[in-house]
Amino acid sequence: MSALLAIGLALAACSNGGPSEPTPTTPPGPSRSFDMGFSSLPSELPAESYGDTFALAASAGEVILIQRVPPWEALMANDLFPSDEVVQTTQRETELAEEHGLDLFVAIDPTDASEGRRQLAGLPEERRGAGFDDEEVRRAFVQYAQFVALNYQPKYLALGVEINSYEAQNPEDFEQFVTLYHEAYAAVKELSPETLVFPTFQLEELHGLLPANDPRPSQWGLIRQFKPNLDVLAVSTYPGLAFSNPDEIPANYYTRLASYTIGPIGIAGMGYSSEPGRDGLNEGTEPEQAIFLSRVLDEAEEMEMALTIWFIGQDPAFTGETPLDLLQYVGLLRQDGTEKPAWLVWNLFAKRPVAGAP
Repeated sequence: MSALLAIGLALAACSNGGPSEPTPTTPPGPSRSFDMGFSSLPSELPAESYGDTFALAASAGEVILIQRVPPWEALMANDLFPSDEVVQTTQRETELAEEHGLDLFVAIDPTDASEGRRQLAGLPEERRGAGFDDEEVRRAFVQYAQFVALNYQPKYLALGVEINSYEAQNPEDFEQFVTLYHEAYAAVKELSPETLVFPTFQLEELHGLLPANDPRPSQWGLIRQFKPNLDVLAVSTYPGLAFSNPDEIPANYYTRLASYTIGPIGIAGMGYSSEPGRDGLNEGTEPEQAIFLSRVLDEAEEMEMALTIWFIGQDPAFTGETPLDLLQYVGLLRQDGTEKPAWLVWNLFAKRPVAGAP
C-alpha cells in the first residue's frame, strides 16, 4: 500500500481525536519481509501494566524489544549471579512472550542515555567512571550476554545500543568496546547460534546531523569495525531531532544503509512525535507522524529489511525527565488508548503475513 493511500485512510479513520470507527475486513495483502514490533516500555509505571505492553505488541506485530542496562552490581558481586530479581524478571518476560506468541529482541544497553551516552550506566558506586577497558566491566558484560542468550533465546540480540553516540564522546574507550563486542559475539554464538547479534547505531548521528546545534562529522566508517560479526545492520532513527518536518528528510536517508552491508538491515527503534517537543526538538503533528511512518515502512519493504521496531506503542504517562520527555508523544496510541492516524498505517502492514527476514 502506498504512503499516500495509507495516510488518507488513517486520517479518515482517526479524525477528531477519538477512537477509529470499525472498518470492513479486507484481505491482509501480500507478505512482508520484515518483523514488526514495539519495545516493552509500558505506558504506566505500575508493575501490573507491564504485561499490557506484550499484549499490544502481539496485537500488531511479532516482536517485542526488551532494552536493559546490565545488572552490573549483581554481576560484579562475590555471590553467584544471577540475582533473584534477575531470575524473576527473566522468567516473567519469557513467559509473557510465550503467552503472546512473540519473538524476543533483547538489547543490552550499557551506556547512559540520560547523560548523552558519554559514560557507562548503572555501575556500582565504587566503579563509577570505569570504561570498557576495565576487566571487571568486560567480564560482567560477556557474562550477561551469555545469560541473555541462554535464558531468553532471543531472535535478535543487540550488544550495545546507539554505540556510535558513545564513540562521539569517548573515541578511545569505544575502541575497547569494539574488542569487547567481538568477544561477547563469539560467546553468544556458542550458546545460541541462531540468534542474530549486532550493535545498534543512532542514524541521525551516523549522518552527522546531531547535535542539531553543533553537528559532528558523519560516522559511517564505524560500521566496518564490527564486521564480520554483524548479523544485522541495525539503527535507531528519530529524524524529528534533526528535521522540522518529514518532507525535509533526504530521499536516500534510509537507502544509504545498503551501501554499508550486503546483509540484513533493521530499524531497532524509531519514532516521530505527534505533538511539540522540548526546546524545538522532536516536534511534529499527528499527520506528520503518519507521513513519516508510511515512508519508513514503504522503504523497509522496498529494501527487504529484516526488522522494524516503533519504540513506543502508547504515549507514556511518566516522561517528565530527560531524555524520556522527548518521547512523550511518540506513541501510535494516545495516553488514553485512542488511536492516532499512524496506528492505522502501522496496522495495514502488521496484518500482512511475514515471509521471513532475509
